[in-house]
This record gives sequence, C-alpha cells and structure tokens, in this order.
Amino acid sequence: MNGAIVATLSAIAMIVVCFASLPAEADAAITVEDGLGNSFTFDSPVDKVIAIGVGPTATVIGVGAVDKIVVSDNYSYTNKDPIFDGLRERVDAGEVLAGGNIYSSGKAQLKTDIVFSSDPETGTFDREADAVIVTGSDTYRNNIVPDLEELGFKYVLQWYDIHDYEKIVEFAETVSKVCTGKVVAAVDEMSIIPEFIEGKVQDAGVDIVDAFYVTYSSNTFKVCNYGSLAASMIEAACGNVITKDSAKSGTTYEANITSIVEAHEGCIIFVDNTIHSSEANLQKLKGAVGGHATLIDLKPIWNNYCIESVDGVWHMACAMYPDLFEGDVPEEDDGKSDNLLLYAAAGIIAVAAIAIVAVVFLKR
Repeated sequence: MNGAIVATLSAIAMIVVCFASLPAEADAAITVEDGLGNSFTFDSPVDKVIAIGVGPTATVIGVGAVDKIVVSDNYSYTNKDPIFDGLRERVDAGEVLAGGNIYSSGKAQLKTDIVFSSDPETGTFDREADAVIVTGSDTYRNNIVPDLEELGFKYVLQWYDIHDYEKIVEFAETVSKVCTGKVVAAVDEMSIIPEFIEGKVQDAGVDIVDAFYVTYSSNTFKVCNYGSLAASMIEAACGNVITKDSAKSGTTYEANITSIVEAHEGCIIFVDNTIHSSEANLQKLKGAVGGHATLIDLKPIWNNYCIESVDGVWHMACAMYPDLFEGDVPEEDDGKSDNLLLYAAAGIIAVAAIAIVAVVFLKR
C-alpha cells in the first residue's frame, strides 16, 4: 500500500512540476516574412540589429530592443521625437553608429558603419545570425542591400512601401518576433485599438465623421487618396475619408481645399508636418479653409513604418469623437498577470489533490 501511495503522489507531483514550468517559454524557431515575401527562420531572437530608417529604428525601440541596435541612420539620430532619446544617448556614448543613411549622400558612411559593426575584431553584429531591417524604394535599398548580400549578411529583411495601417501592424509584429521572440503587448495594442474605437463609435450610435489628410509639395496642397497610409489610419480611427477618388492617380493629388470644405462643412482635416511646421503654409491652409473645418496637426513619425502609428490613429479618433475618446492610448494588458494567477491556481489545486489522495490512502 505504501508503494501505491508513493506512486500516486509522485504522479501528481509531476503534474505540479508541469504547471510550474508553464510560464517559462520554450525556445523555438522563429519564422517570419518580410515585405518582399522573403521567408526567414531564426533559431532564437537576435542579439543585435541594424535598423535603417526612422520607422524601423523607432519600431525596434518600441518593442523594447534599443539595446540591440548597433547601427542606425543619421535621420533617426537627429529626429526630435522623444522615442529616439535613448538611441541618441547610445550614439553619443559610442555604443551605436549612426553617421550614414540609405540615400546617395549617406550610403558610403552607412556601409562603413555596418562593416565596422559586423567585423569580429571591431564589432558585435553576427552576419550569420543577426538581422538587418531596412525600408525604402528599390532604388534606395539597392544603395546598400547588394553590398550586404555580397558581404555575407544572411538576414536582410526588406520592405518597399506600406499603404495600409494593417500592414504597419504586420511589420511591427515581424520586428517584435525577430527582436524578442514574441509579439509584445505594445504591438498587440496596434491591432486592438481600431476594433476598440469602432466598437465605441457603434455603441454610441453617432454619425461617422468626415475627414481627410492634407500635405504640401510642389507649391500646392495635396489630399489623401486610395493607397495613402494616412487615409488608412483615418479609417482605422473610424473616420470617413472624403477625398478618395478612383479617377485620380497617386496616393495624394492636388485639390481645391476650399471646395472640399464647402461640400463637407465641419469636417476634420489632418495636417501634415510640411504644413504645420511652416507658418506661411499653415496660414495659407487656414485661408483656404475659412474656419469651416477643424485642423488637427499630425506628428511626422505617425505616417510611417512605425509602431508609433497607433498613437496617430488614437489621436485621430480623439479629434473626430472627443466625447468618446480622450487622453493617451489605452494600454493593452500583456496577460502575464492573468497567466501567473492561472498557474498559481493550478498549483494550489494540484497540491490540494495530493493532500486528499494522501489522506484517503492513509485511512485505508
């Protein structure tokens, strides 16, 4: 009988051990796909990252991996957004190189920085295990990618262009998996926020707000069209984009702002940095609007391949539906606390089961 007791208690003890080990994530291969459809498999999260571009750099920082960056670009270093403060400190301390960029003027220095950081004698980046993340047109990416391939860089993840907010989420998920081995809560938040906004708007039964995005180039105002990331973000914030026109080519097109506002008085206009950073351009826009629409400034980093885009969507929702939304983006619980409670409860139940079985056998 003592042998049966020992066997039973041992079996239950094994169950307890299994429950206790659940929170620890087992190492597993990480398979992701970049924006060109190339598939990559990593044995584990990378130790180091080369992030080329403001969006990639901000997203690596946003998933909590700023300490893994060894090379960035001078546009990220000089960007005034607070998300880059930690990067600037690391560059100033000599821990990150950020002297070049993907464009013609900076490609030589960028290659120099990358080679230095990936040389076993001078750097810590492993060309056969760590990741390069780069975005840009074929022309600009070709300023550096062929050189990396020739030098034996195994993991060069590329994105050409993203016109849809959902694609931004997919981009951030890929970066998160490569850098951390999982999709972090901040990235989960990116996909959940549009659903949250839509649910609140539908529950409130309010009318969908008319809105559009305006930028300035070639001495004229241009508005968002099909294929515009800004238009997609407005829609993710539950707005009705009134400037989408299939008869117009391009993601933005020249338009008469006054005529648009007259047809949709009271609409919301989301204003690009090219306008609100220039007093002359801003006054010109205000004159065209004539006080019949609300102007809302956008941070330049929001309209990018960037984890920060969710802040832009939330900002848009707060502007269009001030009675429903305000303050900072609601934080998404990463579920760790719930999991810990679940595992703890399971452990308690298992221990109780051991005690019950022991008492039964002892009585027998």
